[in-house]
Amino acid sequence: MPFSPVSLMFVAPPDSELFAFLQEAHRLVEREPQVLERIDADLDRHGQEKKALRLEDAEWRQARTLGLPTVPWEPARPEAEDLRLAGGRPRTPAYVVFMFLIGRGYHGGFKSAEATTLLLESTTLAVFLTNQGMTMPGRSTLNELVNAVSNETREEILAAQLRMVLRERWDDLSTLLVDSTAVAGNTQWPKDSQLMVDLVARLLRRGAKLERLGLAPIADPIADKLLRRMMSLHKRISMGGGKPGSQRERKKLYRKLLDLARRAAERLEPELQRVEKALAKLDVPPSRRQRVARLVQWLRTDLVNLGRVRTCCQARVMDGRKVPVGEKVLSVSDPDVGFIAKGGREPVVGYKPQLGRSAGGFVAGLILPQGNAADSGQLVPMFDQVVGRTGVVPQTVSVDDGYSSREGRGQLRENGVKVMSISGAKGKNITPLEEWDDPEYLAARNGRSAVESLMFSLKDGFDFGRVARRGLENVRAELLEKVLAYNFCRMAVCRRAAAEAGRRLAS
Repeated sequence: MPFSPVSLMFVAPPDSELFAFLQEAHRLVEREPQVLERIDADLDRHGQEKKALRLEDAEWRQARTLGLPTVPWEPARPEAEDLRLAGGRPRTPAYVVFMFLIGRGYHGGFKSAEATTLLLESTTLAVFLTNQGMTMPGRSTLNELVNAVSNETREEILAAQLRMVLRERWDDLSTLLVDSTAVAGNTQWPKDSQLMVDLVARLLRRGAKLERLGLAPIADPIADKLLRRMMSLHKRISMGGGKPGSQRERKKLYRKLLDLARRAAERLEPELQRVEKALAKLDVPPSRRQRVARLVQWLRTDLVNLGRVRTCCQARVMDGRKVPVGEKVLSVSDPDVGFIAKGGREPVVGYKPQLGRSAGGFVAGLILPQGNAADSGQLVPMFDQVVGRTGVVPQTVSVDDGYSSREGRGQLRENGVKVMSISGAKGKNITPLEEWDDPEYLAARNGRSAVESLMFSLKDGFDFGRVARRGLENVRAELLEKVLAYNFCRMAVCRRAAAEAGRRLAS
């Protein structure tokens, strides 16, 4: 039994929320063993990719010991038989990876300094694994293996949760409430002066690393000097707001900063072209070449973005023109963030995930579009995702007027939705009057606020309002883990409630 006391440790798991959470996770993989099979397949793929690179490195080294310099060498594609995983140290079981994946969501996400430490030091989890003959993996192994799990597998875990909810009859999933929320990205607030300084600084910092990978580094003392002057101007721009004549002074400082950024780019462009030519001739093991190519691509992207920031800054600050959000660089660290201004709340630079909530409080759908996508275009994709995942066509779908779309509303009605309620003035305009006044539509509008409680629970209990990872797919993985953790906690609440009801009936 996974939660029986461990005699050698003289401890038993405490009756806590984490205890109930892990019990629900354990029940899920007992009833849905294909979840572990999917994780095993992901770990196999990850291991095969690493092995393929090792084989290519070995072949590269062998080719350079043959003494035939006139014979060109090209890396061979490893055969499937070569990539078969066997031998070596025993791999961490898929079961352990699954528990750490959902445990990371339980502790609020990806921050390894917090979530991983809490998991590694958890007495409940230690007892749980020890009773099944499993041990805690090392920190680096833990993060690598959990990150190797695909988002498709995370989606499959969510589908398995909802199947379990239907089996236990905690919810029939006949009602779907949809809303979006703002999630802060792991990035600073975009400021043109800061972005230009950060991009030039990172170009020089990354360029200096090329030497360790076999290429001559980018080391330009004039560019370094330009960067120091840019940093000084940025500091003066940041501290000069609110003073008499500050707008005029700010414009003057930005003019100088733009000139310095242009000159820095002109110094770095030929250096980067030199590096790109040297990369084409670089003769190093494939694994190292892969790292060098990725670094050079990052350098080129940063230089392109520096030009975009300069163009936007010239238009916005110097010329007084409004720049479309799509043309702006909003983050040095995360290219996929958007500027999210929602419901009169304080704007954030990050993401706007769409969430689908059932009447019983379970998350049935999660969509993460890039940037600040309009809600109206997400209604049909959310409906299709939930139906495809659960096999249940909701009879009632309730949204706010941000989702107003005659086409979307009509499509859901055609697909079997009985009550397609869109609140607000826009929703009223596209809803027939007899339906708007119908008691079922009134109840759907009144019950729509339940989705706000979901948003609060996710943000307050699982740190859903901000992310630590960067990039669309990585952020999607982090948010899915938080959703999975929330659903397991909700399942534990429903199980306790059903047990209490049973005890009351028995008495």
